[in-house]
Amino acid sequence: MEQLFRTFFIGLFSLNTGRKAHAQSVVACFLFFISFLAISAAKAQFPLLLEDINVQADPAGLLTTSSGSDPRFLTNHNGVLYFTAKQNGTTVGLWKSTGKSAGTVKIADLPGTAYGLTSAGNLLYFTADQSSYGFELWKSDGTAAGTVRVKDIYPGSVGSAPGGLTNVNGTLYFVATDATRGSELWKSNGTDAGTVIVKDIIVGTAESNPQNLTNINGTLYFVANDGTNGYELWKSNGTAAGTVLVKDINSGPASSSPQSLTNMNGVLYFTADNGVNGYELWKSDGTTNGTVLVRDIWSGSFNSMPHFLTNVNGILYFSANDGVRGIELWKSTGVAAGTSLVAETQIGSASGDPRFLKNIKGTLYFSATNGITGQELWKSDGTVAGTVMVKNIRPGGEGSNSAPFMFNDLKGNVYFVANDGTSGQELWKSDGKETGTTPVLELKAGGDGSAISNMISVVDTIYFTADDGKKGAEIWKLESCLPLKVPSDTTICHTGPISLPLMVANYSSFVNPIWRKGSFDGPILSTPTNVILDATKTDFYVTAQLSTGCISSAQLTVRTISLPESVGSIRVLLEGAYRYGIGTMTTKLNEQGLLPGQTPTSPLGLKTPSKQPYSGFPWYYNGNEAISTYESNITDWVLVSLRTDRADPVTTVFKAAAQLQSDGVSVVTGCPSRLREFTNYYVAVEHRNHVGIVSSTPTLFINGGFFYDFTINQSYIPSNMPAIGQKVTENRYMMYAGDFQKVTTGNEVNANDISVWQRDNGLFARYLSSDANMDGEVNALDKILWAVNNGLFSGVRF
Repeated sequence: MEQLFRTFFIGLFSLNTGRKAHAQSVVACFLFFISFLAISAAKAQFPLLLEDINVQADPAGLLTTSSGSDPRFLTNHNGVLYFTAKQNGTTVGLWKSTGKSAGTVKIADLPGTAYGLTSAGNLLYFTADQSSYGFELWKSDGTAAGTVRVKDIYPGSVGSAPGGLTNVNGTLYFVATDATRGSELWKSNGTDAGTVIVKDIIVGTAESNPQNLTNINGTLYFVANDGTNGYELWKSNGTAAGTVLVKDINSGPASSSPQSLTNMNGVLYFTADNGVNGYELWKSDGTTNGTVLVRDIWSGSFNSMPHFLTNVNGILYFSANDGVRGIELWKSTGVAAGTSLVAETQIGSASGDPRFLKNIKGTLYFSATNGITGQELWKSDGTVAGTVMVKNIRPGGEGSNSAPFMFNDLKGNVYFVANDGTSGQELWKSDGKETGTTPVLELKAGGDGSAISNMISVVDTIYFTADDGKKGAEIWKLESCLPLKVPSDTTICHTGPISLPLMVANYSSFVNPIWRKGSFDGPILSTPTNVILDATKTDFYVTAQLSTGCISSAQLTVRTISLPESVGSIRVLLEGAYRYGIGTMTTKLNEQGLLPGQTPTSPLGLKTPSKQPYSGFPWYYNGNEAISTYESNITDWVLVSLRTDRADPVTTVFKAAAQLQSDGVSVVTGCPSRLREFTNYYVAVEHRNHVGIVSSTPTLFINGGFFYDFTINQSYIPSNMPAIGQKVTENRYMMYAGDFQKVTTGNEVNANDISVWQRDNGLFARYLSSDANMDGEVNALDKILWAVNNGLFSGVRF
């Protein structure tokens, strides 16, 4: 599987890291250049086994395969997928799925075979066979208790064999047979009493045998034989009086046999034979006079036989034969003058034979031949020039057909089944261009193909049945792979070890991660959380799965460079820690040995790991700045970054964790590979329980350093929202306290924060984000600070 996906992930961003080293203060720093060029989640779709429903071993005894559950009749019922499947290989069950493995569940075992799943209103209807009842109408509300037979229409074991199930405004119409009236039109609201015959068109046991039930804007059209006029066009409003013959198109007992009933803008189009012109294109508005021949495409009694009728932007497209150019692509606006040949895919009298016409976002896709390539993928915009072959998927001449079909739209791409002559019938996709027409994945290795069928789109997800050669026929879907989220630029000033997983922000969303060194085929890293670099440039690769099985990959390049340690300083004060009347901040955490890496003075104290506190959510800063022995004037740590646009964190070019002194001064050290001399940058400061800030004016990076004083400068406040900057106390600015829970890279005080305080209230000798006044314990004093600032937000993005 890893090898199959490898070709999707390419490229590596490189960055010029050249910079003169400062002679006086040099440290070894490591700059991580990270690129992720996987197919974007918005467009990349991968086949994913939704659920292996039948896990029983193959009856033939092949240990490498199971017999499959044979899912059938995939149906969209109010945004949920319903289908039938055999969990044990024999008993048919009704299933539903939300699109997730955990949401794919059996509703109920059915008494026998079933077919015709149809959504109507809040109920799913189908036909099922039950001993002593035969095939009758059933329904389901999605529960086992609500999956029951609706009515015993034909008592006894024969059954009424309901067919043609059709939804018309929430009412189910169907054809059924009973003992006294034969095969006639019925309807149901899901109750026994509400399941009734609409009309006995031929009174008595003779049957009208309704066919081709079609909903046209709330009116049911169908074909039936009243015993006098043959098979002709009928319509019904659900009442006996409103169930009438629309027109006897082929006058007398002969039948016009309407076919391919199609709705185009509320008008019914179909193919019929009036006994004079052969099978041609007709339309009807539901009246006798409004049911007319559109055009006699093959003049005389010959049949042009329009088929694959498809509405594209209010124009009807279809395949037809005019007797001169064979079966080719036609279109119609509903009048004879507007019914014309679109284009000949095969020039001359031989047929291009367009098949499986499908409207995909206003473009017509279909299968056709030009007499040279065989049946291949085509598209048309309704013009001769715009009717073109998209790609010759199976080269080899006219007898070599890829025969594409089952076209479905998903997120701008056309997905379909085709045979390239090597892999058998497998899943393909196309963006309408030759280069963008590619196989999705060979589910079953070899030339047999994976037997894809039952393809359907439900709420922007394509589902289908396939056999991968291992699990038998099961249900699959196409799913976007979530990308591994890595920062665009990470600077770390240390010699190791480094943790590769910490560089992936959504690492916990994936399972089965595999880290390799050098390439996707390189040696596996057994401990990616503890990596020591042994070269000036090292490539790392990670492949991981979503819990559903979809795979993503990312590539990291690690380089070593030598750069100055000190890059600047800031001055910033923290509310809560600030001591009124004294003008400095408390150092109680330091005094009690509670800062990261220290040993608590209290035997009941809890030691914090010796690393800067911003490596976790939501900062994911990967620097390993650490210290165990602090100067006595250190209050805490802050996270400092430089950006070129104060409102956009994407423009960040430098980041480092720095110790904050009690007077507010913080000396910033790091690896500023992208900082440039005589360049202005905006300074951003974050703290683990204070509202983040960004300088309102830029500071100049000059002579390898910068300085910004937030205590005398209000932070940036976006003008388009009721935001705050810093608090003013004793004529000084300071960061607001109370942002205990960093849901995002924190800039708001709200109810989420008090829940953290409630969790920690009463704890002491701890390094906790809920300790607003930073005295080493959580109590009412911290809650007061939260209460005063509750509802404040800065509007600054991090």
